[in-house]
Amino acid sequence: MNPAKKICSTIVALVLVFCAMPFSQAQAANDPETLFYVEDLGNGITVETTITIYPGVTRNQSTSAISSSEFKNNGVWIATVSLKAYFTYNGITAGVTGTEYSKSLASGWSYTNHKITTTNVSSSSGGTATLTATLKDFPINVPVRLSLHCAPNGAITRG
Repeated sequence: MNPAKKICSTIVALVLVFCAMPFSQAQAANDPETLFYVEDLGNGITVETTITIYPGVTRNQSTSAISSSEFKNNGVWIATVSLKAYFTYNGITAGVTGTEYSKSLASGWSYTNHKITTTNVSSSSGGTATLTATLKDFPINVPVRLSLHCAPNGAITRG
């Protein structure tokens, strides 16, 4: 093989290798963002909330997030309640297109007064999905509130 072909073959091989390598920055853009909050509700009740924000789909300007709250009574787990909300946005307005929820309770605890409210119409102030309920184990009543807000630019925050 002549030297010119050898050099050309090496360059082509290197280009193919670099084209096949994934870029870490491109991967990072697809990773969900996670926010974490801890609240003390008093009387030994604490809430640890994790919000996972999934990257938006630019093609149809939609995004989603999950807010999951773990409730503890004096450090002992009593319940986990999660709200997932789906949003659309267009730079001017945003709205909620759907919600899902789940719950898991420790023995003896009940989950009552469940309600999910949403802004069903796109609004210039954004879209919000809010779950409210009550955890009960006589004589203890624990208020549950999970809320997610999507701004018209697609940014999701705790509502």
